[in-house]
Amino acid sequence: MFSLQQLVRAAISANGGSDLNLSRLLRHLSVTSDATTTLCTAAATKHSSPPKLGDDGSHGLNTHTDGRSHSESESDLESARGLLGNISTQQFARRILQQRSQDIQRHIHTQSAKGQTRAKSSQQQQQQQTATKFAMSSLAAEPLQSQKQDEITASTGGDVESPASCHEVASTAASAGKKPCFSTGLGEILQFMELIGNLKHTKRTGWVLRDVNDCESISGHMYRMSMLTFLLDGSEGLNQIRCMELALVHDLAESLVGDITPFCGVSKDEKRAMEFKAMEDICKLIEPRGKRIMELFEEYEHGQTAESKFVKDLDRLDMVMQAFEYEKRDNCLLKHQEFFDSTEGKFNHPFVKKLVNEIYEQRDVLAKAKGATPPPAIEVPNMERPSKLANGHDSSS
Repeated sequence: MFSLQQLVRAAISANGGSDLNLSRLLRHLSVTSDATTTLCTAAATKHSSPPKLGDDGSHGLNTHTDGRSHSESESDLESARGLLGNISTQQFARRILQQRSQDIQRHIHTQSAKGQTRAKSSQQQQQQQTATKFAMSSLAAEPLQSQKQDEITASTGGDVESPASCHEVASTAASAGKKPCFSTGLGEILQFMELIGNLKHTKRTGWVLRDVNDCESISGHMYRMSMLTFLLDGSEGLNQIRCMELALVHDLAESLVGDITPFCGVSKDEKRAMEFKAMEDICKLIEPRGKRIMELFEEYEHGQTAESKFVKDLDRLDMVMQAFEYEKRDNCLLKHQEFFDSTEGKFNHPFVKKLVNEIYEQRDVLAKAKGATPPPAIEVPNMERPSKLANGHDSSS
């Protein structure tokens, strides 16, 4: 097999040795060993040693790059001339350019394939991480905020540089004697689900006492309150997600103690104690996630934050809206005036006030059109102390 230099020299010699453009072209192209091998193999096959490229000399070629003697190189050069025959310098250069173009295309294709492989691998890795991140249910969808950073550090014996996965937190909490996510057992989680299910079927006491047919359930009441939080757009300075959570949790204790109204003969202090005890029992079923639910319940009961005050307005708004709906459905306009009276002047949020005023206006228009008159006012028992009234009647009678 002939070296590229020998073939070039033969091509130049065949053209009278006057063409130096070919040498300049080859130096500019920096032909690779792959191109040299292919081209040389096409010219001759009687030698099997791999071609070697040397540095260009002052005349563009070096005749001793393969380590052989000068006489051997000259002998090979004569053989190369014979093999090249009538191939002109232009034809030889054209073959070199064609081979170079093929090498470039092959290189681009190879790099593109490698890039696609790397991109596909990166995408698969990202999808796997995303799937792992959201593999947990909503009860374990966020880090355990209840554990302090120093407690986690102490249990692991070192610094925590990045947020731990649910599995890592579970292992850490288990070693520290804490209950990780879902460590309470499937039976307790099912019990938690059953308690929530009670709210789907427990009717709201106020409507039951007023003989309203097919009245709403507790969970239906909380659901509409939660949906109303989507009306928030951030301009009110309220945390929409926080308001939604408060709405979903605020009547959860009623799954155990029921919906206690002022007509149930239970004082406000007794009611509060019963509901807090019920919440403690419920939240124990899903520790440590139950702590968050308990915090939301306490925030709503204390009514100090802007979010809890807004959700309390939603609680009253849903009640008067429901009263208006029953009056229209049952063709008894103004019959449920007591529910409007019990909330009179207690709304605080400007937007909720506008909604309440709209309900009042529509109700008045319909009542006048029907010639309806409100029933006698009903006295609401004082829940600050135990009452003799039960279900709206004096128990002594």
